[in-house]
Amino acid sequence: MWSLGQTRMRDIWIKSAVGVAAAAFLVAAAYAGGGWEPQAPVYPEPDDAWDAQCIEEGIEGPAVGTDAPNAVQDYFPDEPTFGILSDNPTTDETQDATEDGTATAPTSGKKSYSTYRALDEYLDENFDAAGTPGIGVVVVDAAGAEYERTMGDIESDHDTMLIGSLTKSFTALSIMQLVEDGKIGLDEPVATYCDAYGTPDNVTIRMLLNQTSGFGYYDSLAEATPGLTQGTFSYSNANYDLLGKVIEAVSGEAYDEYVEEHILEPLEMDDSSASLEARASAHAWRNYFGWNVQDGFVHEDGDNSWGSWSSGYMATSTADMGKYLMMYLNQGTQTATGGAQVLSAAGIRQMFLSRAADPYSDAFYGMGWISFYWDDGELVLSHDGDVENGVARMMIFPERGIAIAVLGDAADAFGGNTAFYELADGVVANVVGGKAEPVSATERIATHAQEDAFLALFVLLAVAPIVRLRRWRKWIGRLPHDVSLWRLVCLHVLAPLGILCMPVLQGYKWRDVLTFMPDVSIVYIGSAAVLFLTGAAKLLFMLHVWKKERGRELAA
Repeated sequence: MWSLGQTRMRDIWIKSAVGVAAAAFLVAAAYAGGGWEPQAPVYPEPDDAWDAQCIEEGIEGPAVGTDAPNAVQDYFPDEPTFGILSDNPTTDETQDATEDGTATAPTSGKKSYSTYRALDEYLDENFDAAGTPGIGVVVVDAAGAEYERTMGDIESDHDTMLIGSLTKSFTALSIMQLVEDGKIGLDEPVATYCDAYGTPDNVTIRMLLNQTSGFGYYDSLAEATPGLTQGTFSYSNANYDLLGKVIEAVSGEAYDEYVEEHILEPLEMDDSSASLEARASAHAWRNYFGWNVQDGFVHEDGDNSWGSWSSGYMATSTADMGKYLMMYLNQGTQTATGGAQVLSAAGIRQMFLSRAADPYSDAFYGMGWISFYWDDGELVLSHDGDVENGVARMMIFPERGIAIAVLGDAADAFGGNTAFYELADGVVANVVGGKAEPVSATERIATHAQEDAFLALFVLLAVAPIVRLRRWRKWIGRLPHDVSLWRLVCLHVLAPLGILCMPVLQGYKWRDVLTFMPDVSIVYIGSAAVLFLTGAAKLLFMLHVWKKERGRELAA
């Protein structure tokens, strides 16, 4: 009987250990899949004449004589004769809507009707595969919207969605307005305007705009301190969180009020706002275990949050994004024929082209805008955005004189919003004449199946001791006390602690896992809690059994 009891308990322990080992293996595999070693930095070759070109264009670059000419680099064509880099962009004010209102008939200088009919067909065929409940698409030139369409639960081009880090361009635009008003100097220390966060004097406004301050990727505003990456591009929400505070300190207005007065109202973006109320009313879904769930969650603003309203929480509509991008195509002016001017043409070019090179790619980060060159040398301006319950992409093609925005009302943090961005790629390809690849739902489904299987291991690990609790009670008294305690500690203390440490080992902070991956949080915390509680119940039972054993020994 003794031998049999030992054998059965050993089996239980072995099975539990195998479960823990399997979970650890999956975590290691996830690390390995993402790659342990970063790519070697590759910096673009500096342009020897960039200083002179900046002066000629009236654009401020980094101070002459800085020791990092590769870190921030400006590029301007010798003869800019196109689009928003031109002094005289070509436009056509004539627009004819199609019968269904989704496309624009061909006019001089515009895309053909067949282009947008093909885009309609592409969206019809691929929308479901993207896995986003609703989307909005807008294509504009300097004269107005060439194409607008909404799908799914986004029923109107005035329905609002959260646009994530596209918000950074609004913040950068606000800063550049204050620069042109003479209230801010780009190369002045941040502490000159906002000293509440103890930011060192070697961190300038330009560094925040270009993401070269050295702040860490996961830093909140309260945690942000320059690191070893200072002087080179390193993306951090904290840069734009702090810029929001600078705007408030210099203007004397709350961030949302400033943006409303100086950008949204002049451009007649009546649907848009960065206020808490606007975020709460936006269309919002979030992915749980591979399924979209309508989620009323509103991101908490504060110095300890990962991202704030100035770095990622503007709410806007498809119609308003079209107006916003038109302003850039018109070099800071509301329309091709006039209207409000929110920034000078030189200021707009500076936002795009006074920029920091990304050491791990061939892209650059300007002021709230990413830029890169296609294989043929064509300049592309863009930015992606995703938050808890919204995802977006905007792109400007200066040579073509067009801009595109694709907005979605759900986020898939675990899946990386891969399917949505594939859809956005297809939209762009349709408009610019490239090959539009179909969106595959298979990868998205497989990703979440892998996630669910991974999380199921933790659920099984937590449930197995409960299922086998009756059998454990039968044999607990037959094992040495030290063996029983050691097994209890391993399974019900070390294992749950290991589960709770996994996000930290993967480089995340629990603050952000709770916010952006609630499904993962539920499983991790739930599994760890069940293991702890089961262990506590086992310990009480063990103490009871041992007390009785001790009583019998004393009685004998």
